[in-house]
Amino acid sequence: MDEAEELIQLGVRALVSQMSAAPGIELHMTRCCVLGLTDEPLADFNRLILGPDPDAEGFLVRSAARAKERGRPLTAVMGRQVAETLAPVARRLGFTAVGAAPLMVLRPDVSVQPSRPANIVRALGPELVGVAGDLVAAAFDEPRDVIARCIDVCVTPTAGVETYIAWDDDRPVGAVTVTPTGDTAGISLMATPPEHQRKGFGRALLTQVIHDYRRRGVERFHLGATEAGRRLYASIGFELVADLPVWILGQSVSARG
Repeated sequence: MDEAEELIQLGVRALVSQMSAAPGIELHMTRCCVLGLTDEPLADFNRLILGPDPDAEGFLVRSAARAKERGRPLTAVMGRQVAETLAPVARRLGFTAVGAAPLMVLRPDVSVQPSRPANIVRALGPELVGVAGDLVAAAFDEPRDVIARCIDVCVTPTAGVETYIAWDDDRPVGAVTVTPTGDTAGISLMATPPEHQRKGFGRALLTQVIHDYRRRGVERFHLGATEAGRRLYASIGFELVADLPVWILGQSVSARG
């Protein structure tokens, strides 16, 4: 198994942890694939990951059928080899290729030190979870009520999903979610609202969190980057492992009215 395949497997576990408390959640998974459907009519909150599973084609077909039955749009991320094999099947099912998600990794031998002192607090309890949700909604321009239903509810002390907030004096300026699995941790929902971007807050938050987790025994970190965030992650020491093809099934409905 190559590193990309291993990280896709870890991504499957992380997605289950991150979606497990969402209303109407429906989860189907194997070791290398996962389908997560919610009650939301937004593709960002209905997700499919397809890794190197012997029945990846069957999983894809069943996932598309189930999403259509529930009337949900679906965002699918596929391993490169899976996508090469199943692209004709995906198109036949109605999926549209929309780009790629950079899969990046920070290896144990890459030194990372906090870029500057930062006040970092873990989001525990309704008030701080709400603050983190506000930051995520603002950073990704998502409806706040959807974030509350699909993300806030999953941030609990025992869910395996740990969210941290960076503060500038008394203002929350960024948030990040970490899903640790043994000596490896997934980074997701790196959220810096537009008014706080390009001021070093995101770098300060991420480098401090990585430093703290390394003191706890986590050696390697992985994430699925956006093109906007790719330069930041590369400057910290993350390396590109693979550009994973991204596909969309159906049409995402606006929840903003």
